[in-house]
Amino acid sequence: MSERAPLLDRDGLPLPRGALHDHQPIFLRVCHSPWRFINQNTLCYLRGIILVYLLAVMGMLIDFKVNREDKHSGWRMIFEFDTITFGLIVLYHIMAFSWTLTHLHWPHIDESDQTWESRILRAMSPPEQPSYSRRRFYFSLFYSLVHVYSFMVTLIYWAVLVPQGHGHLPKHDGEPPKVGHNFLDHLFSEGWFKPFCLYNLYTMPSILAVFEILFLNSIKRQVPVPSHVFAIQFLAGLYLGWAAIGKMLTGYNPFFWMGHKGSGSREIVAAYCVGFVALAPGAFSFMYGLIGMRDAIVERGTEPEDIAAGLREEHGQQARR
Repeated sequence: MSERAPLLDRDGLPLPRGALHDHQPIFLRVCHSPWRFINQNTLCYLRGIILVYLLAVMGMLIDFKVNREDKHSGWRMIFEFDTITFGLIVLYHIMAFSWTLTHLHWPHIDESDQTWESRILRAMSPPEQPSYSRRRFYFSLFYSLVHVYSFMVTLIYWAVLVPQGHGHLPKHDGEPPKVGHNFLDHLFSEGWFKPFCLYNLYTMPSILAVFEILFLNSIKRQVPVPSHVFAIQFLAGLYLGWAAIGKMLTGYNPFFWMGHKGSGSREIVAAYCVGFVALAPGAFSFMYGLIGMRDAIVERGTEPEDIAAGLREEHGQQARR
């Protein structure tokens, strides 16, 4: 298949308008951008740049969290929602870069070759799964979770934590900066490192998620929707349980509202927890809408002659093999 050809359905044609069922493996859709101006070679470079950036920033964030003035143990990091979200983002982009790289340069690897090079390449390659494999659903759920958490961490930070004075922003004259006049001057009053780390923890995930969904993959809208929504809500509730375990072990609440002192009463704690779990399907709906919007735009821009040209090029390459 040409690196500029769109990923086609099993019959060689795009899915009918409004159709959600997809016969192409979701693993391969990670390796193909929906846009013709982003070929696989360009996509591979983009994914490599993103991964290098994330790995470099990860070291800075670990230093920021470990050395931040806090009486609690450094082990609190593994219970924090922002840390878990960033870790999931890094894991996803490691997988996406590995699959895109091997799919571009080593699309056919001899399964009988047991050399260590072939074993490494097979481990880095997209899984070959039949259409009925549950692994497709599990990866779709993982993909959804990464991006839902990315949107949640940004919304919670800017809509809840910062207005309540719990955003860890640099303080000016003993007060955290407020959005408005001279906000940026106050934000950078203690230097660039802290705002840079806060940006990468709480704002960058959503920006990267939107860029990933719109430009870097051609994953279709999730099906079945109820299973995804239920699983994401369950995992959001599971995180709250994990955070409660962290509170018992380290004495640190990942969110101020998870303790009576920060929220004021058990009822308020319960309301915040319900809101946290309810936010998950809301973020999923936003992601679902972005995918639908992207597919609608791409579909309108795909002319019949472009499809025919892509088919002829693909068939020609198959004949030469």
